[in-house]
Amino acid sequence: MTSNFEYYRIFYYVAKYGNLTRAASALNTSQPAVTRTIHKLEDDLGCRLFIRSKMGMELTAEGQQFFEYVSAGCAQFFKGESDLKDRLSLEKGTISISATETALHCYLFQAMEEFSRKYPKVHFQILNNSTRDSIQAVRDGKVDMAVVSSLPLHMGDPLKMKVLRSYREILIGGPRFEQLKGRKCSLRELSDLPWISLTSEAISRNFLNSYFLQYGLTFSPDLELATTDLILPAVRHNLGIGFIPEEIAAEDLKAGVVFAIDLEEAFPERNVLMIRDSEYPLSVAAKAFQKFAQERE
Repeated sequence: MTSNFEYYRIFYYVAKYGNLTRAASALNTSQPAVTRTIHKLEDDLGCRLFIRSKMGMELTAEGQQFFEYVSAGCAQFFKGESDLKDRLSLEKGTISISATETALHCYLFQAMEEFSRKYPKVHFQILNNSTRDSIQAVRDGKVDMAVVSSLPLHMGDPLKMKVLRSYREILIGGPRFEQLKGRKCSLRELSDLPWISLTSEAISRNFLNSYFLQYGLTFSPDLELATTDLILPAVRHNLGIGFIPEEIAAEDLKAGVVFAIDLEEAFPERNVLMIRDSEYPLSVAAKAFQKFAQERE
């Protein structure tokens, strides 16, 4: 191919309008520039494409045959451009987020529901990962942002962090531990009971280790699980007691399937955080969700 796509695009508009001035206006260029391009294209192809007449620019037989191919190609290019703009807009945009289980239940699901009411044509792609994997997905450009529930140990530029909300974790137990209901319990008193927690690789586990250490205790769970959503069914089955975000346990607490254990030692509040790469460009839809999330109360 000796000619570039710009030549074909100019040819398409001249053939479409049959007028050099209208074609130049549509292309936002000058008429002499359009004329020069048509002459260059004719030289490259070795044939006349237009005949200038009183009616304007009329296609030759060769020009008409060429236009059938060029118009089909341009239609695909223009459709591709339009679809891409729609995809990046608030009409058909897509927002990709990597989120932890806790962040999903304590913030993201509700935020997505509210955002979708305003922009129903925007689509979400959600990956459910650990904090570390979510941050890595942002670094690798696989997602627009991460929404996590634990402060990463090492982040650094160009990643930026924003606190979206605070949430509270509560200690829960099942019927096996009924004797703990309705009274204050000390952490030391409970330390010998079977505990349920995330594995040692989880950042949330480090948070619990520090909490116990603050009171001179070592945290050694009897059951270690990969994700937060597994803690609740494990407590339901009386396998131990464990901390869980209040939102995740709300229905079971209301139904009386599990109960909250009242601790003497205050358990610190935790945060849901948004993390993104400040050097990575966001689509219109992703920018809108970022602004929405940061301003949402």
